Amino acid sequence: MKSRLWISSLAFIFTASLVACSANNGGGQQTPKPGETAAKDNKENKEPAVAQKQTYKIFRNFGAPEYPADGGRGKKEVLAALDKAGLKNIDFNVTLASGTEYYTKLNLFASSGELPDFFNVDIPSLTRFADEGLIIPLDDLIKNSPNIQKLIKQSDLEALKYKGKVYGLPVGYRPEPFNGPDTNGFTVRQDWLDQLGLKQPKTLDEFYKVLQAFTNNDPDKNGKKDTYGLSAAKPANPQLTPFSAIFGAYGIIPAFWHERDGQLKQGMVLPEAKEVLALLQKWFKEGLIDPEFVIMETKQLEEKAIGSKVGIFEGSAFNVDPKQPINLSMKKAVPTSNLQILAPPVGPNGKQGWPENAPAYNDIRAISAKTKNPEQLMKLIDWSATEEGFPLVTYGVDKEHYTFDKAKNRVEMKVPSYSELYAQGFSNPIRFIQVVDRRWMTEEALGAMETTNKYTVKNQFWKTTQAMLDYPDLPKLWSEYYSKIVTGTWSVDKWDEFVTKYYSQGGKAIEQQVNEEWKKKGK
Repeated sequence: MKSRLWISSLAFIFTASLVACSANNGGGQQTPKPGETAAKDNKENKEPAVAQKQTYKIFRNFGAPEYPADGGRGKKEVLAALDKAGLKNIDFNVTLASGTEYYTKLNLFASSGELPDFFNVDIPSLTRFADEGLIIPLDDLIKNSPNIQKLIKQSDLEALKYKGKVYGLPVGYRPEPFNGPDTNGFTVRQDWLDQLGLKQPKTLDEFYKVLQAFTNNDPDKNGKKDTYGLSAAKPANPQLTPFSAIFGAYGIIPAFWHERDGQLKQGMVLPEAKEVLALLQKWFKEGLIDPEFVIMETKQLEEKAIGSKVGIFEGSAFNVDPKQPINLSMKKAVPTSNLQILAPPVGPNGKQGWPENAPAYNDIRAISAKTKNPEQLMKLIDWSATEEGFPLVTYGVDKEHYTFDKAKNRVEMKVPSYSELYAQGFSNPIRFIQVVDRRWMTEEALGAMETTNKYTVKNQFWKTTQAMLDYPDLPKLWSEYYSKIVTGTWSVDKWDEFVTKYYSQGGKAIEQQVNEEWKKKGK
């Protein structure tokens, strides 16, 4: 039920493994001072020990301004259910931020020594925090969490291991086939296609013609030339690339590793990348691409989409569901609006695809080394994956916010949008572990999910190598050349200069180590 654009949905593609074993394996528990131990006090007073209430600070990378600062009704319901389940003396406070703002705040917390207890991480942040001993390994905690173990993929845990330890909690998946990891795609205004008498584009040429029509033929019928065919938000991480499906039409993804003549090479240095840059630059110069995509935040993109300023934008299959905030807002503005997910366009050699999602579904969470009683925190997380805890946390109160049809295995939401659940303190803001469950979605939206999971480009190497850590700024080099070439600031031939710099500024060492590791595992 997450509504998130693709930028929040891909992970740091250089890696899906976590790094650096924390120096503090004790979960940050402090050694009591002499004379202050509970055991001594209780012995002297001959009174039973009373567990102190532990309040866990949780920081989520999620945009929900409706969520009440005090947790609202949702918090009260969850705490009551925890108490009923025998998990007493637990409390939690959830704060939210999203996109680049989230990581700016997270880094400030880290630098001030005030990391929250449980929080989202991307790989660069997790790498640094593990190196600095700011987070703890989770292997034993996961082993003692039976409900979590039933839902998370062993392949995700393996992909997230570094030196035999797991530092991040991945998502879980329900077993239904529509609960796949890939959700991103080109979201299209189907009503604009219908208005202009166009079919959904299948090939790059057809895609180009739709962009022209959406830009030049007044699809919103307001008598103004104020629409763009294509838009996207800037990636949260510089190694991610807007309009990745256009690269996918040529069989590559810039940051993915692809086999060429028995060697792995990153897509950005393959000649196909130059072809795509030339195509995107052409579209940009013709005014088909929103010029603000280089600097635009996710919220701004959503506002443009709701305001009928773009016809195709990078988004999520979740947006097809009418209960999602962006769809709901768009229908309020334009009642006839209709969002659909396109299959990625087919390129000149019959190739197509969006980047496959990184292991762990781009939703990795860590526990601070300063967290008191992390075992109790994990019990809270594990409870939220039980048959009792999961529906309450995810969907709200039975019969009031949702109903469940056991025979059909479908969840029917009784609220007009998930924004209302957020406002009451339920659903995504307090999903302590993300469990992919789309039984609530409309058939049309589930079909969109099938599309996003069907057409993907695979990455041949997800692991981390030391050279990647030694040259962390290399992705920024690609980001700079990509944006300046696409917008016409630089000529397409500057890509050749990029390749030279790529190899001289760390790419050579990275490529060598990647191939060594790849060949060790028999490819």
